[in-house]
Amino acid sequence: MKKMISCIASLALIAAIPSTAAFAADIEPASEPIAVVSTDEKTDISNIVGHWKYQIAEEGKNVTSNVTDSGFIDVKDDGTYVYTDLDGNTHTGTVRVDYDTFGGTDHVPFFAFYEGDKFFVGCYCDQNDRDVYITGNGGMSQLVREAQSNDSSEKNAVPEILDEKNADKKEIAVSKMEDFNTIMAIMNASPMYTVVDAVVNDHVLVTDERFTNIADFKNFIADTVTGDLRDRFINECDECFTEYDGSLYVKTVGRSFFNFETEYGIAVIDPAMDGFSALTIGGNQLFGNGKADFRSEDGKWKISNYEYGEWRDIMAVESYDFSSVAGIWYEDTEGSSSVFNIRTDGKFTYSYDGGSDFGTLQPMYWLNENEEKIIGLELVNNSEMSFHAGFKAPEESPCNDIYLEQEGSSVHFIRHEEPGKYTVEQLSDMAAKDYEEKTGVRPANTLPMINADDSVTVALYDENKEPFDAYILDPDTGKGEIHSDKSAVNLPQTGNNSLGTAGMAAAAMMFTIAGAFAVVKSGLLRKKENEE
Repeated sequence: MKKMISCIASLALIAAIPSTAAFAADIEPASEPIAVVSTDEKTDISNIVGHWKYQIAEEGKNVTSNVTDSGFIDVKDDGTYVYTDLDGNTHTGTVRVDYDTFGGTDHVPFFAFYEGDKFFVGCYCDQNDRDVYITGNGGMSQLVREAQSNDSSEKNAVPEILDEKNADKKEIAVSKMEDFNTIMAIMNASPMYTVVDAVVNDHVLVTDERFTNIADFKNFIADTVTGDLRDRFINECDECFTEYDGSLYVKTVGRSFFNFETEYGIAVIDPAMDGFSALTIGGNQLFGNGKADFRSEDGKWKISNYEYGEWRDIMAVESYDFSSVAGIWYEDTEGSSSVFNIRTDGKFTYSYDGGSDFGTLQPMYWLNENEEKIIGLELVNNSEMSFHAGFKAPEESPCNDIYLEQEGSSVHFIRHEEPGKYTVEQLSDMAAKDYEEKTGVRPANTLPMINADDSVTVALYDENKEPFDAYILDPDTGKGEIHSDKSAVNLPQTGNNSLGTAGMAAAAMMFTIAGAFAVVKSGLLRKKENEE
């Protein structure tokens, strides 16, 4: 088995072996470890016992340039070790002394870490610093000794990873969001961070003492955001900043800019080992809520992307099957005439004392008391005057109860069983199609109602909630009559046996708003009276 170990050792070791071997990519040790018990103190396992930080270099570079923490290795007196990565995952193994052979005669000892029979990492025993062991191929990684507690009760415990990645994500998110706000405010010349001193034309003085030059600000950006977002911010720095007399100046822009409203609290969503997202609970009228995506870089959480807008847009569910809630729902309150009709395409009609609303259910993620995502269905009506109401998506399909939340109160609705062969949705579609065939006008909305005798009234409306007409139908046959002129219809049949197109259009003009509501409410009232 080939072992990838460092060939960067002490100067004495480098001088003692051929340079081509010292930087070889793969070193093939003897198939059987040489059974030699060395008396050299450098090969004593006790030298590698301790708590070590495992660091790796950037791709294509070695540890002399830059390193990133990758985890911790704890080596015990008995030669066993525990490796813990930054996410808390562990594996165990043993450390032993192996030998690399050069030229068939020179045997160079190294500490070999094995996970069972699988080679993990290795480092030459003879190195300049006993607290830093160069490991990996060509110095691609290293072990750096860290101090341990003298408390004997903790001597063999796996140490906690004291890394920002393991810190409280909510606290980290708030801190980084506020640092992001600082970046946006200064780059947009906010008066909170700048002052006009008339020294540099079209620029104002940055008053934040942390930033006296462009390099300071770029470093702050790199510590807050990452990826394309970091590159974009840094690229803009040279254009909007200038330095003068030991101070930093930013170009005046006179524009509004987004910032995270963290004072109302945030929620951490979609937590994972390699990233998470954070969403502000509150927002403002101009930009709405803010959402930031985080990923780990150099052991720190940084913002990789952000967005803002209405909650329903940021937390929208891409697809949802409305069949579990489709149907007619009656408010379970004595004396109430409120009816909620939901279609399988998510469109709804909501009829109540004094009027009705039409709209679409929009599925989105809500947060429960544990800040876990659940699906909620919000009512988005078609009028300019929007209202905030919705209900938790059912976990069972179909469901028989929904609780409509609006303005802090909850209203219970109970499903009404479909009264016949055809569903109210099918009857509504047939009525709308029949009306269109007769008049050439397609109703924008339909408002169905189940009457006391189980017949179904379907009122037809335009986009402004102005009524066209209404159909009273038998749910088993699809036959019935048109309210305005009492003409008969047979909707499932091809063609129709009611008034002609011209007559239908004329009759529709005679149908008033009051008449439409009277038809709809009469069905409800008959139902209520029958129940009493």
